[in-house]
Amino acid sequence: MGEWLTDDIREEFRALGSSRTLIERDTLFREGDEPYDVLLIESGELKLVTTASNGTELVLDVVGPGEVIGELSAVDGATRSATAVALTDVSVTAVRSEVFMDFLLEKPGSMRQLFRVTIQRLRESNARQLEYASADALGRVCHRLEDIAARSGAPPNEPTSIELRLTQAEFAQWCGLSREAVVKAFRKLRTLGWVEQEGGSVTLNERIGLRARAAQ
Repeated sequence: MGEWLTDDIREEFRALGSSRTLIERDTLFREGDEPYDVLLIESGELKLVTTASNGTELVLDVVGPGEVIGELSAVDGATRSATAVALTDVSVTAVRSEVFMDFLLEKPGSMRQLFRVTIQRLRESNARQLEYASADALGRVCHRLEDIAARSGAPPNEPTSIELRLTQAEFAQWCGLSREAVVKAFRKLRTLGWVEQEGGSVTLNERIGLRARAAQ
């Protein structure tokens, strides 16, 4: 998800809200809840999940510091489209939806940026659908690993250590794969020397190779 609160108005946004904290595995909101507030993630990570008709939980995305969630529900008034669960201890700034809408009306530049980010998300969603239709398992795993590394702000061509907060099954859902396919892909990457794993920590030794493989 793109960040749309620019530096010059982020503090103004914070001043309108209140701080909330969650501990790991707490639920911030649930799919189907009313859009009571808009939330700026100050620290920590959350997973956004939805529940299929058969009761299976599917991971849609992972979000972290600087990202805002719940703003689209505030705009259109629809109920929450996903459940947000803390993967770590999390701190957020919560702004009530009606206050958020007044904020947008007073800050036309922020509204335009929100539209840009909404379009970016749509394009990313379309790209992900294409990825699911055309990329193999190894390419999808490379894409997700590189996505996590890029979000961390790490230099693009240097070895990077990341933390996989998701379980293997959840990471597989995020990739649109089976758990077995993800295990096989990680085995291949370790054999190539592109990654090293120790528990939930993954060191990406070959960022250029990961990006190239993800693009195939």
